[in-house]
Amino acid sequence: MGSTLSKKQKYGVILFCVGTGFLIGGLYFDGKFDKKSKNPQQQIETDNQVQKTNQERDVPQGYDQVLQQAKGQVMVEFQGDYLTMNTINQILQKSMDLAKPEYAQITLENRKQRREAKSQFNSQLYQQLVLDYNEQVENLIERKQIEFCQSLQITEDIFQESVMQLMENGQFQQFFMIQASLRQHIKEAIPSTKTLSLDQLKQIISYQVEIISKIPKDLALMKETLSASQETQQLIPLAVNTIIADYCYEKFQIEEEDMMKLMQNPDNFADQTMHNLMTQLETAMYQFMGPIS
Repeated sequence: MGSTLSKKQKYGVILFCVGTGFLIGGLYFDGKFDKKSKNPQQQIETDNQVQKTNQERDVPQGYDQVLQQAKGQVMVEFQGDYLTMNTINQILQKSMDLAKPEYAQITLENRKQRREAKSQFNSQLYQQLVLDYNEQVENLIERKQIEFCQSLQITEDIFQESVMQLMENGQFQQFFMIQASLRQHIKEAIPSTKTLSLDQLKQIISYQVEIISKIPKDLALMKETLSASQETQQLIPLAVNTIIADYCYEKFQIEEEDMMKLMQNPDNFADQTMHNLMTQLETAMYQFMGPIS
């Protein structure tokens, strides 16, 4: 197609950009994107789908049953030789839902281990646990995507080629926002235990800006470690997100899932202070990533 990048390399570039969006608030972009792109009927359908998903999640089910239900909710459509954007979006969403139970287990176990290492000032172990966590999560998401595609009789090659085709046809921004949003939604796998006010959220985001701007030793070391190759560079924003989450927990005793409800409400971003803070966070992240991106 005129590009020297392999499919895996291209997919890595996408993941890199998604990871950056994930850190600066995928739902922030998703909220702005939804307001611009969804008509009222699409919004109603989305709201109904979310409500249905939430209801299904409240009923204990076996994995095979959940997989079969997910299959029945996806309409596979092609445009020529490639999957449509709508089909890709559904596959990404359903495979992310399928990943939630394992995601919760991986996250809770790793959190405990890495925070213990951090409290003991074991920098080497802490860095390794951060890397292990993000590799495990990315492998899990990829595995569930492949698994769900296979259940729909879609090969991994067809799925990746369809994604690449969308990128080359100028739909990168739309795909980026969808991916970043879904990577925020997967946090719903872990129940929130605290309710935050908007002012508290502002304090947390302001602290995130401060941490990224100061570039503490563990952030600098992680960036240096992962900058060695294009393949590992894609994990930098995700690893940074994990480290920032640990700083926030250390200071506020707040987890990422505790921030979800407020981050999911686009109206909160109409607040000028909140909007300014998100812009500062975006700027700080891109300045941090700049030298290696």
